[in-house]
Amino acid sequence: MEGYQMFHGVNFFKDMPENFVPLRGPNKAFQIWDGFSQAVAPYQTAGTMSWNAVFNLRACTSTKAIPLVKYIEIQASAIAKRMVDLSTEKGCRALMADAEVMRRLNRRLRGTKLESFHILNRDTQQPEKRVYKLKELMTFSASSEESRFDLQDGRRVTVLQHFKETYPHASGIPPFQPLINTRSKDRPAYLPVSIVTLKHQPAREGVTEEDRAQVAEHMIMPPRNRVAKTEQLLSLVFGPQGHSAPKVLDAFGVILQLEAKTAQGRVLESPLIKYREVPGGGPGRSSKTVRPAQGDWNLRDAAFCRGTVCKVWALYSFVETSQNVIENLARVLKTQGAKYGVNLTTKPGLGAYTRNDRRPMLDQFAAFVALAKTKGCELLFVILNERVSLDIYQIVKSCTDVNFPSQCLNGRHKCIDAIFRGADNPNPQYFANVMSKVNMKLQGVNQTLEADIIKQEIGTDKSTLVLAVETSFFANPTKTSPPPTAPIVCACTGNMDDDLGAFGHAVCVESRKHPIVTDIGSMFKTILSYRKTTKNWPARIIYLRSATTEAHFPLVLAGEIRAIEELYVRENRSKPRILAVAVQRRQQTRLFPTKEMQAQGNNLPPGFLLANSLQHPGHFRNFLLISHKALQGTARPTRYYILRDDANRDMEKVAQLMYSLCHVYGRCQRAVSIPAPLYYAELLAARAQSYMKVGMRRERNIDIDDLSHLSGEAGEKMLTETRHFADEYLRSTAAKVTPMVFC
Repeated sequence: MEGYQMFHGVNFFKDMPENFVPLRGPNKAFQIWDGFSQAVAPYQTAGTMSWNAVFNLRACTSTKAIPLVKYIEIQASAIAKRMVDLSTEKGCRALMADAEVMRRLNRRLRGTKLESFHILNRDTQQPEKRVYKLKELMTFSASSEESRFDLQDGRRVTVLQHFKETYPHASGIPPFQPLINTRSKDRPAYLPVSIVTLKHQPAREGVTEEDRAQVAEHMIMPPRNRVAKTEQLLSLVFGPQGHSAPKVLDAFGVILQLEAKTAQGRVLESPLIKYREVPGGGPGRSSKTVRPAQGDWNLRDAAFCRGTVCKVWALYSFVETSQNVIENLARVLKTQGAKYGVNLTTKPGLGAYTRNDRRPMLDQFAAFVALAKTKGCELLFVILNERVSLDIYQIVKSCTDVNFPSQCLNGRHKCIDAIFRGADNPNPQYFANVMSKVNMKLQGVNQTLEADIIKQEIGTDKSTLVLAVETSFFANPTKTSPPPTAPIVCACTGNMDDDLGAFGHAVCVESRKHPIVTDIGSMFKTILSYRKTTKNWPARIIYLRSATTEAHFPLVLAGEIRAIEELYVRENRSKPRILAVAVQRRQQTRLFPTKEMQAQGNNLPPGFLLANSLQHPGHFRNFLLISHKALQGTARPTRYYILRDDANRDMEKVAQLMYSLCHVYGRCQRAVSIPAPLYYAELLAARAQSYMKVGMRRERNIDIDDLSHLSGEAGEKMLTETRHFADEYLRSTAAKVTPMVFC
């Protein structure tokens, strides 16, 4: 694969103009870079094992090959929120004197790959490319006293003098611009910023959510387009029909076949979804069942299985608008809630941000929340301005969740905006989704399943616990390798009753160096405290584990599963029958429909199961399952590994159970890509991160994202102290919030 650069071990990108796509918007430093990932995986089909190369299209946000000076100006301007101009001495001095901007700027620049042509080849006397890695942007210039160093002849010169004497062809170096260090602090090697340019490389810092969204949008393509682009990529890498591949692989006796592997699967039957019948929906029926079609359904003539009553509620708007508009929205919310079984009684308390109030925006909101709490508020709707940042959203949730549930609405969403403009025909699907979340937060049950597999595996005797465990980093996502002791959030959810409508929660903070959840025992007890029958412990446990790899499966069994069994032994209870399943949503295998289906642009249908083809050989049985309907692009299958099954179920029966659990996700009328309990655990982990970021900033003045940069003995000590405090804070916060408030 000549000419390709490898990043993170598996991703390959080639520096060719056709592989770059510009980003929309004001970002002048980044662009989209197309590439691919590859891996070699063993597969077993009908008892025959073969090694398969798994190729996937990849794209990343890449830096442009622009002068470093320009890149620094762009990044510094974004950080300082003002124009930074390094072409003038005044601009350079202002930047180097701003300690906070320089600190954040160095965080973005550290590790950036650069190239320079100031050194001439000894033989040809032509400029020769040299590659460097930026260690630090200095706070002094090439002509400053701090830049002086000793030459072999005994003279002490500045960096500017040295370059004028040694590299006279590299003229025009501005004397006032800062230097960069490309070595260590003890043995620095300084270069003027004006003589180096950036190499094309994945951007590690400074990438905005808008940039990431554009990359994700760029990668969305229907199956037939993805197949065509993959085939084109393979021909570029290995040549037509693999002619160039043997040059590298012949010596190893490897024969590479570029044709896609075919496999035969089957489509599982979707379960019936049970709701409550609404008046006018049909005579003589108290319940209504719906059969999902292509992975989704609707609430027409149906209401939630167990609705809720909210006697005290409120509405607060971050969007400046009139009282009449807010009152109109409150009426719509009340009407739409009653339609689906959420009864918002009484008149709500209303509030809105106003610039006439001199208090900051968040102080106004906090005062409203405090007032609502004194009134016994049970639910708060919050209308967010689209310009409100993620930090504001996290603060809103951290402020409200410990007092009462809240439901945020985007004030610029077309459905809310239409109501603001006086429309009297609210979108039913939008408000069905909103009320689905509200009903769960108020301890209601949206839907139940009418399926034989659920009756068999869950039953009605309250003896089955579906336990889902997720681990999630809240270190800086742009850092590929945070410290081993960096904290991670462990989130656990478990069903409170047999209808799988409400789930209890437990969270803790642990070290990244532990591949398993070491405190699963206390989390298990916390989950049991939410169940309605706490005297009798579950006789059956369905243990769903996400965010783990094949190498750690034995550790999960020996650590987490055994810890739960030991709890039963210590309490003198009979051990439960356990089904443990590892769920991998971010695996690399893709499934495409046949060419006849590709012509229609279709994905494989929800419920498509590969149980006997494309298995990973090894100790654990596994299968691929597509349980959701892709709203756009190509559906990604989820791989399930059966780690332990005390009942020795047939693999297809386990697949049917997992597929059914994908239909109990109460936030929308769709089957989701992973079992709903795991989805709830992911939401819980994300909300726990919000609690942590806000709490650590408020209590300790620590930015959680900065922890990924700590190193050395002092850094390890701070990480350990922070992790212990974070764990205590997170547990106490989680104990104050009601179940399902994170939905």
